[in-house]
Amino acid sequence: MICYKCKKEICPKDKPFSGLHPSCFLDWFGLANVREFNDVIARESESNLGPFNDINSSFFHGKFRKYSAHLAGVSYLLKVKQDDFPELPHCEYVCNQIAQLLGLNIPAFYLIRFMGNLDTFVSRNFMQDFSNASLVHMYHFLEEKDEFDCETLKKIIENKTQRIKDIECFIEITLFDSLIGNHDRHGRNLGLIQTPDGFHLSPVYDNPSYIGIEINDLLGAIHEPRGKIITQKTSEPKLQDYVEEWKRLGHQDLVEKWLSKVFHLQNKLLDIINSSFMSEKRKEALLKLLNRRLEEVSND
Repeated sequence: MICYKCKKEICPKDKPFSGLHPSCFLDWFGLANVREFNDVIARESESNLGPFNDINSSFFHGKFRKYSAHLAGVSYLLKVKQDDFPELPHCEYVCNQIAQLLGLNIPAFYLIRFMGNLDTFVSRNFMQDFSNASLVHMYHFLEEKDEFDCETLKKIIENKTQRIKDIECFIEITLFDSLIGNHDRHGRNLGLIQTPDGFHLSPVYDNPSYIGIEINDLLGAIHEPRGKIITQKTSEPKLQDYVEEWKRLGHQDLVEKWLSKVFHLQNKLLDIINSSFMSEKRKEALLKLLNRRLEEVSND
């Protein structure tokens, strides 16, 4: 058995804990003693979304079993694998590694084997770091007439946060999503944190690629997942469409800087995928998608 943290073999005498060396578990979660998650509660998504069902419907709904839990007084969110999508936790872990490398603001994340046999993607509940605060999903700021598009969402973030950095982070989220094939950035996994001092963009959460849920027999197909957040030009945008849209909206320098960073880190991005715990076929599918997306924008 290979440890999900250090990627080294776990000897039988080490007695693996949650898919990790006990020492790796302690180090990862900052603990002095090995202990199980407690206060485990099954979580369901909001069901009554009023007029915004279209932009809030999630392609990944039901693909994970979701739970909240505590470990040494710290709150976490657990996404436990389903039999039909056994590699989705591994895929989301890879995608968060890519997000981290690209500098996105994401919660601390982990890959474990919950209860010793259930592969699980774990993320730290970032809301516990804010006092007197609430996470307001993006769809709450939309009028019924509004499109779920780049320009509208940019204006909402600009008006609510008054922070250029939050606008830039949002732009990078759309580019990142398209790069990895996350076609599910809907109105409930994009949000603003409301505090007594005002609003600011939340860390980026729910980041898996579509590749994580494709059936094994179709992984060899040429998959081209489209973004949920539309552009002026198309309701089915790919990376090139987002690049063109953000340039149209006056963010050419930011886009070019982001592209330069991605191409500079390309080999490291590929290494993350190649060294992941996904099957070889799923690795290959994600590698091909990422390379195609980069080829799209290679002349920008």
